[in-house]
Amino acid sequence: MKLIVGLGNPGEEYKFTRHNIGFLVLEKFAKANNIKFKTSKRFNALIGEGHVGKEKAFLAMPQAFMNLSGHSVRPILNWLDIGYHDMFVIVDDIALPFGAIRIKPKGSSGGHNGLNSIIDSISTQEFPRMRLGVLGKKNIKDLSSYVLGKFTKAEQKNLPEVLDSAAQACEYWIGQGINAAMNKFNCKKIYYNK
Repeated sequence: MKLIVGLGNPGEEYKFTRHNIGFLVLEKFAKANNIKFKTSKRFNALIGEGHVGKEKAFLAMPQAFMNLSGHSVRPILNWLDIGYHDMFVIVDDIALPFGAIRIKPKGSSGGHNGLNSIIDSISTQEFPRMRLGVLGKKNIKDLSSYVLGKFTKAEQKNLPEVLDSAAQACEYWIGQGINAAMNKFNCKKIYYNK
């Protein structure tokens, strides 16, 4: 059994912002695998359940703000009774160029508030994650405004292919494992804004 968590902020005003790329990937992955989301008040999350190949998969999009994501993730992990290595978290990364994928088996939050919240809630950094680059320009004056901003026209043009690659990476992680996913998807294709 596997759990994939996409991080973002709830609400229509945040839907197509850089910080919500985790939600966008999970929605793409769910659609490709015919998995529907239902609202769970118990976990304050949208939860999807289905099969990917022979593996049972649960998908979660916490509906608390990013810096409270761990409040949903910990009870979901407890309910599923799975190890941390069976959870894959998808987040945006301001340190990576737009479209870059970096998959890691564990590690620090790198300053990401959603990862900080999960690490604080489950008391470990030992879980796989996929960071998706959202950096489109070098001189960002206000980081918060940038990640909460909408994708540029150039980014929007390339976003479907980025989301496809990231969704395929999720499927690869489920079927082939973390090392195979890292070898296949880490920074293979990068989209630079023109």
